Amino acid sequence: MIRSFPQAAEAMHLAGLVAMRHGNQSLAAERMGRAAIADANSAEIQHDHAQALKAIGKLRDAVGAFKRAIRLCPDAPALYCNIANTYRQLDELEDARENYERALELAPDVAEIHANYAACQYAMGDIDGAETSCLTALKMRDDIVNALVLIGQIRLDQGRTVSASEPLRRALSLEPGHPRALTAYGDALFQLGQFAGAQHCLRQVLALDPDDAKARRTLALLNLRVGQGLEAIGALEPLLAHSPEDPQLLLMMGEALSLVGRHGEAVEQFGAAIGAGGGDDAVFRLAVELAEEGDTGSAQSVLQSGIDRKIAAGENTALFRTARRLLFAPVPTDLAAQNDEVVRDLLDDTLDEDALEPDLEFVGSDRIDPIVLTRFPPVWRAALRPEGDKQLRAVGHYWERLVSGYDVPEVSASATRIGGKIRIGIVSANMCDNGVGRWIEGLAEAIDRDRFDVTIIRPPTGEDDITARIDEHADLVVPLPLDPLHSARVIAGLGLDVLHYVDPQADAYTMLLASWRLAPLQISGGGIAATSGLSNIDYHLIAEDWETAGGEKRFSEKLVRLPGLFVNATPPEPVEMSTTELQRRWRLAQDRNTYLCPQPLDVLTAEFDPLIAEILRLDETAELLLIAPERDSWDAAWGRRFAINHADVAGRMRFVNVRNRSDLLSLLCAVDVVLESPAWNDAMLAFDCLGLGVPLVTLPGNAARSRRSHTCYRQISVFDCVAYHSADFVDTALTLATDKRRRSVVSHAIKSRSHILFGQKSSFDAYMQFLDRSIALPADKVI
Repeated sequence: MIRSFPQAAEAMHLAGLVAMRHGNQSLAAERMGRAAIADANSAEIQHDHAQALKAIGKLRDAVGAFKRAIRLCPDAPALYCNIANTYRQLDELEDARENYERALELAPDVAEIHANYAACQYAMGDIDGAETSCLTALKMRDDIVNALVLIGQIRLDQGRTVSASEPLRRALSLEPGHPRALTAYGDALFQLGQFAGAQHCLRQVLALDPDDAKARRTLALLNLRVGQGLEAIGALEPLLAHSPEDPQLLLMMGEALSLVGRHGEAVEQFGAAIGAGGGDDAVFRLAVELAEEGDTGSAQSVLQSGIDRKIAAGENTALFRTARRLLFAPVPTDLAAQNDEVVRDLLDDTLDEDALEPDLEFVGSDRIDPIVLTRFPPVWRAALRPEGDKQLRAVGHYWERLVSGYDVPEVSASATRIGGKIRIGIVSANMCDNGVGRWIEGLAEAIDRDRFDVTIIRPPTGEDDITARIDEHADLVVPLPLDPLHSARVIAGLGLDVLHYVDPQADAYTMLLASWRLAPLQISGGGIAATSGLSNIDYHLIAEDWETAGGEKRFSEKLVRLPGLFVNATPPEPVEMSTTELQRRWRLAQDRNTYLCPQPLDVLTAEFDPLIAEILRLDETAELLLIAPERDSWDAAWGRRFAINHADVAGRMRFVNVRNRSDLLSLLCAVDVVLESPAWNDAMLAFDCLGLGVPLVTLPGNAARSRRSHTCYRQISVFDCVAYHSADFVDTALTLATDKRRRSVVSHAIKSRSHILFGQKSSFDAYMQFLDRSIALPADKVI
């Protein structure tokens, strides 16, 4: 028809519609244009021509066509809505708003117009108006995907993450592959700490559009939070290639490089972030990286320069002053030996509670973003110092004053329970395959579910098999979001009777939560046998033999001693390999003795070095194995210290890689003797060693953190591996390594009695009785 009658407008119009249906937008626009010329008085043809022009990206021409259609039919609301949509694409928002309002005057009951108007208001910064328009649209029709996505995004922007999730879920149920819904929902899950779901959403987005920068950035952040440094680097590289001067991307790349041990490159990235305008956060992260690398002098210099600069400019110095106090006090280096006045002042302040800025008051402008506070290294290492307990109390005192005044719901310590089961929340960032995670699994399994309702509360962290097993013992699992203020509100809203912070000193996020009163009764213990230094922790629970007489003075909390071991452990899996096979696997020589110290290098204090060196000197061909650290800096710092002081034996030490617990158990069985640092006993090392019949040489001190293994030996009445002074430690290790017959006898005695250590519930019966009494009585009346 159009070939025979090229001026037949209706035929040309229909031919254009056919081309549109087939996806040939260019041909459709050409045919629609010819139809519009042939019949300039048809509003329908002018409208369809405008839509065809939009489809091929000719937005300005489309506006002209829409205007011609409106002149012909000024009372059609769809025309005003469509021209408004085009103006919005052109970013001419005022014209778009005017046309949306005209469309709503003509058709106030059309939900789609309200939804499109909401998008315009959001783009113009009228967030309240956008939310109202979205809700109006959804009251009319609850299946408008764009409105659901926008209301979810608005709530996400406002920090209302939980309420944002529902409309986003609804949008994805209606349109599973919607990119903006997937991105926003992935962001919401990320902020809520539900990392697996967030990764799934964001990977779907990138599969649909590999160039989606927002999704890629969020995925990189997520990888950083779960410790997946290589994946984060992979996500960040294309973003940095496109925006090499973006300070936030440079900061993220620095964190990723730090995670994978490329610390020199990390320092360079943090420095580049400072140069690109990264501000306080970049300076702070550079100081943290340098401090973790052991370069405390440079770290202090970075902070002091920042303080001087901000004082000169009359700006707030709270972040850097706090970093100077909290960042360096716990690091296990000899601060007193540093020729730096700032460091000496810090050490003096930290060890003297009375001098710790008694008039310190933080005003609103001084407050540090709590998310920044969660990036501080943990404070537990302060316990390794000679004045460790006093230092922990001082740091805890400073931390509490630092976080006071935030908008956090404070729960009364005198709140009373109204019948029913006692509701207990267990909080730790270490609910994974490590000593603390295995201890928590035993605690959750031992609690009587007929008397207690158990809620597992996890700060943002990774998950593994231990995490799943802990969750199996819970009535409720609460993964916390990234924002600790939001988390505090979530925990306070749970209405718990007891919060048990297993190891608040081990993680800055948990330390921050423990600084607030979020439950009537707050206790600690089990993970780290040292004080938290926090006044809002009421009690610290330990096994009765962990602390010697007078140990109460070491704790800011009231100390509660429980009978037994205060560990509900399961026996280690037997290692089904012969001694020869194990030695071959770990490359151990059969003609010389092998010692193993399987603890992290940061607990091997300078006081332990001479004991190791003396053992190696007296056992002239022996080899000492150490576990390769996750951070190269500890390897370098510890090795440098040992090499300087004990160069004659430093060459007979070797690092081995242990990937999982199965590796560790086989390594324990391969060596002759296991040595334990006198400064720190691991929560579960003794149970693994003694369960396998492996001699573990320990030197108990006075504090709980150095007596956990000794308690295990007392339980089985075997004391051949317990030393009572430094020389005895060396003699005991040498005897067990060199006298094979003696070691065999001791190993058999340990193995035959180790069953006593496993499945003990007496401590946890007393634990539950204590909670019964504590909930029934005011805190100051509990005995």
